[in-house]
Amino acid sequence: MIGAVYFVGAGPGDPELITLRGAELLKKADCVIYDRLADPRLLRWTKRTCQRIYVGKKSDEGGESQTRINRLLVQKSRRHSTVVRLKGGDPTVFGRISEEMGALSKAGIRFEIIPGVSSVWAAAAAAGIPLTDREFSSSVAVVTGQQAAGKKESVRWKNLSRGVDTLVVLMGRSALPTIVRRIRAAGRPASTPIGLIRWATTRRQEILISTLGKIREELKRRPEFGPPVVTIIGEVVRRVENKPLKGLQPLKGKRILVTRPKEDAAGLARRLEALGATCVSLPTIEIRPRGLSSSEAKRLSEKLPRYGWILFTSHHGVEALQRIVRRRKGLIRGKICAIGPRTAESVRAAGLKTELVPSEFSTDGIREAFRRIQIRSRKILIPRSNLGARDALAQELRRRGALVDEAILYETVNLKIPPVRLKKALHRINAATFTSASTVKGFFKALEEAKIPVRSALNGAAVAAIGPATADALKRGGIRRFHLPREGWTIEGLIKTVIDVTGHGSTGSP
Repeated sequence: MIGAVYFVGAGPGDPELITLRGAELLKKADCVIYDRLADPRLLRWTKRTCQRIYVGKKSDEGGESQTRINRLLVQKSRRHSTVVRLKGGDPTVFGRISEEMGALSKAGIRFEIIPGVSSVWAAAAAAGIPLTDREFSSSVAVVTGQQAAGKKESVRWKNLSRGVDTLVVLMGRSALPTIVRRIRAAGRPASTPIGLIRWATTRRQEILISTLGKIREELKRRPEFGPPVVTIIGEVVRRVENKPLKGLQPLKGKRILVTRPKEDAAGLARRLEALGATCVSLPTIEIRPRGLSSSEAKRLSEKLPRYGWILFTSHHGVEALQRIVRRRKGLIRGKICAIGPRTAESVRAAGLKTELVPSEFSTDGIREAFRRIQIRSRKILIPRSNLGARDALAQELRRRGALVDEAILYETVNLKIPPVRLKKALHRINAATFTSASTVKGFFKALEEAKIPVRSALNGAAVAAIGPATADALKRGGIRRFHLPREGWTIEGLIKTVIDVTGHGSTGSP
């Protein structure tokens, strides 16, 4: 089998800046070979069976490393149908793509280039610098600050300095003193503005604005201002408009622990990161579909039309039941209750209508909502996990005369977390978030296996629980001080709580 290789531009740093086509290919990929500047969070798009290979090179590595990458591309495309070569920025801009395409062409392997957002344009936009300007710049040149080993310098700094309004230098941080000297020698005045954008579009982004005459001294005072850096030289830098907007990033500089399952964590992490946080992902549980036997699935599918109500206590229950409905062509006729907005959203995505969402997003809320509904002799189905956390809800409804069936459609499994990884994740966090009692139990189980005392594990970090059931699990495990949302036991409420407890004191009831 000979597959195809897709050169995908990963964008400038922020994983949300990848193209839709690039994201779709990551979802389909059997193998991803990725660079140092491709954000690892992009690998969340890949399927579990996808092979992920890191081939990041440092700037001082020679051709041997590139030869190995070329060979790897050929080997993997002969084993997999879809191979993604994930390159930072745009694949065609200083990415040595010609050598990789050449190796594939020689081996008779098909390939396609998927463009990406280059750091050239992204860094300028992130800093508020227009690369062209009616007053200052009608021409732009993009040059590399590095040269291939053994190759004479090919950048004609003299011609560029005199003939081009705006210069953008990539990979030029280490050679910047030499570049500045040559540009000055070519006639650019010392007063010419220069802008350095480090880690453009990421949470680590820093911007340094200076002039050609002062930049060397500025960098001596800031030795930590290292690569990756995009350098913009020209009068357009005077237009810089990257003024800090107060209040937009209240979590800037905060490390937040996210314990949700991997498949659920991305949305929460993305929203926290948009507020400036650095998220530390530590999934403590995994949600797996339960493999029903053919007879079990058939029996459930046949009974579905008879239920007057279906109570979904998680979006995982919606998705698991929907798989059975599609496979067995079952029919849902009963009314649907969803525990909260996220679950209701999954119901809508399945093409169904939610009749009831309790005002309190918990199993207690469902029980309270059903006090006003006549359910005696009504058939009710509760799809749930294997942990039995919903037994109390079923018992309450049965006491009121309902005929309740509980279908275990998915399993919640505690993940084994290596002690080294656990300690690293807990290092210097400002807050820990827990979105279910199961994540709490998985966390305590990991601490127990790593022999880390509960009291010292979080080392003073604030603890945020999404609702009462999660809070009860924390109490039972030995964590007495935690914070609950003031209004609404939702992800939105949890995020507001994190903002409050890490920046302005406490929220809710500890």
